Amino acid sequence: MRIKSKPSVKTKASINLKATAKRNKKISAEQAEELIRQSEERYRTILEEMDDAYFEVDLAGNFTFVNDANSRLLGYSKKELLGSSFRTQMPEDDAERVYNVFSNIYKTGNSVRDISYKVIKKDGTTGFAETAGFPIKNQKGEIVGFKGVGREITKRKEMEEALRQSEEKYRVIIESIKDGYFEIDLSGNFIFFNESLCEIHGYPREELMGMNHRQYADKENVKRVFEAFNKIYSTGESGSIFDYEIIRKDGTKRQVEVSASLKKDSSGNPTGFRGITRDVTARQQTENALRQSEERYRTILEEMEEAYFEVDLAGNYTYVNDANCRILQYSREEMLRKNFRFAMADDDFELVYNTFKNIYATGKPQKNIIFKGIRKDGTMGFAELTGFLLKNQEGESIGFRGIGFDITERRKLEEALRQSEERYRTIIEEMEEWYFETDLTGNILFFNDAITRALKYPAKGLTGLNFRAFIKQEQAEEIYKIFNQVYKTGEPVKNFPQEFVRPDGSITYAEFSIFPKRDEIEKIFGFRGVGHDITERKKTEQQLKHIATHDSLTGLPNRVLFMDRLKMAIAHAKRNKHKLAVMMLDLDRFKNINDSLGHMVGDQLLKEIGIRLTDLLRQNDTISRLGGDEFIVLLPEIVRMEDAGEVAGKIINVIQRPFICDNNHLITSTSIGIAIYPDDCHDIDSLMKNADTAMYSVKAHGRNSYRFFVNVNH
Repeated sequence: MRIKSKPSVKTKASINLKATAKRNKKISAEQAEELIRQSEERYRTILEEMDDAYFEVDLAGNFTFVNDANSRLLGYSKKELLGSSFRTQMPEDDAERVYNVFSNIYKTGNSVRDISYKVIKKDGTTGFAETAGFPIKNQKGEIVGFKGVGREITKRKEMEEALRQSEEKYRVIIESIKDGYFEIDLSGNFIFFNESLCEIHGYPREELMGMNHRQYADKENVKRVFEAFNKIYSTGESGSIFDYEIIRKDGTKRQVEVSASLKKDSSGNPTGFRGITRDVTARQQTENALRQSEERYRTILEEMEEAYFEVDLAGNYTYVNDANCRILQYSREEMLRKNFRFAMADDDFELVYNTFKNIYATGKPQKNIIFKGIRKDGTMGFAELTGFLLKNQEGESIGFRGIGFDITERRKLEEALRQSEERYRTIIEEMEEWYFETDLTGNILFFNDAITRALKYPAKGLTGLNFRAFIKQEQAEEIYKIFNQVYKTGEPVKNFPQEFVRPDGSITYAEFSIFPKRDEIEKIFGFRGVGHDITERKKTEQQLKHIATHDSLTGLPNRVLFMDRLKMAIAHAKRNKHKLAVMMLDLDRFKNINDSLGHMVGDQLLKEIGIRLTDLLRQNDTISRLGGDEFIVLLPEIVRMEDAGEVAGKIINVIQRPFICDNNHLITSTSIGIAIYPDDCHDIDSLMKNADTAMYSVKAHGRNSYRFFVNVNH
């Protein structure tokens, strides 16, 4: 809505100018009217075109006047706003706080700037606004209401939150990665590092701070380190990889691999180095070294106050407001009649000149004119303005007017955010560690390439998936408990192992740490995790475990594993009051086969016997090779001792069938001794001894049969 007239402005201006006309007879009535018209046009233009929201309220807080910008800010028409209370456009807690501020203005009569609060727009969405408040007085000097000038600062708030979250990601990643991160000055002294570097060097943080590489390397390695960093300093090349040997605090030595880059200040001058140290003593060197380009910024966003100015066709200031003066740090007297280019960077002059030339040619306003301004103290900032053509009563173009604001802090914030995001992306995408983020329900919101490679999920297929989609169902509850613990305590859970199921059903193993994600008020709204693949380590552990518990020739459980299962079976039988049987097997005349055909044929026969016994027995039975041609069988659950005899008979029959080993047709037999728990004895040693005794009894009475142990003392 364009304001045709504003009585309070016109009346006051008319009285003042007419009074002046009476005192000065040289000014005609027509000239006084023209001055009034120009003054009114100036103020109307400010209210109509400015991006700032302007409003007036009575002492009860009800709107008595709003401009178009205020309507746009809240999404209501002027008709809807007029007469309504300011409380209806903001949350109750903010409304109470704003009320108290204006109550203080009423008490003191002083204006207040930087009143920030949330606004609730007509469509239900919320935003942030910042206002300066002033008292309205009548002719008697009594305060009869308030007026305010404000602007929406939602984008600024969003950028502040984005920067905060980006910095939080950076800190979590640096402290969570297994590699050591460091920053040193130009002399090589540590000035910043993470906990992993302390672990690599074997020094506590307080001792490592300030240390020089000369203190933890021998002369030869000191020279190599100096040459490497000197090359980086001389060439400016980042990511240079070199390795050398360090001496830890306890005297042990480790080989480390270092990638480093040059640190520079804002002027481009070298200030030191930053890099990654990786311990490569006990594992293969990582082919892709992590390169980080790290800058730590702490940017505080300052307010951006809009400025209004008028210039003639030559670009000389004819009017400036207080905000313009504050931004450029000049007084109004210093700026008037000076050309606008005096406070502008030379390389931007042509851009601004051509823009206003286009405004003159088309008569249309131009928005988003961005240029570099030079303040009185010589410092440089950025400004953004909207320019308009200024005309006289006859419609002739006589100059330009502009409404602008300082965007220096916004530019700095955008650059800080860009660098922070670039740093974050570099670390996330280059590191071998897995990194992901989820919401509170466990749905994946973000992940790096390391996870897609390890889980073999396409990036599009992984986005939005819940963590339950790639873990075993029986493990889902345990993972939920870990996430719930992080949510309730606010503390991370570190280094817990977990199995992950790929789309093809294969399993990969990883070790993870889970951290909370917090918003600007420290409320947890999700999780982030850092982990690394331990599949090869798991396979090695399983192989070592198998070797330690199985016979190297037949692959059957060895004595160690058999005794462990026997111990558990006895405990189970005792609890459930049932029987078990131990059967000792010895091949008959196996020595003759070895002596006549050789050990290779004998070994092949033992393997074939192991296969036949495995196929014959139940899944919960155990067949073990004790050594030589001796085997032992555990039947953990039998109802009666005759059950063991039936199994022994089947074993004798299956072993009697001919074997073909290395083109040799072999026939053998076995002698079996059986001991029953708890009928014969109650302990492991006695059970084994009794089965062995029964077996030798079979051998003594003709072989190729089985016998139960008989206690001669009973």
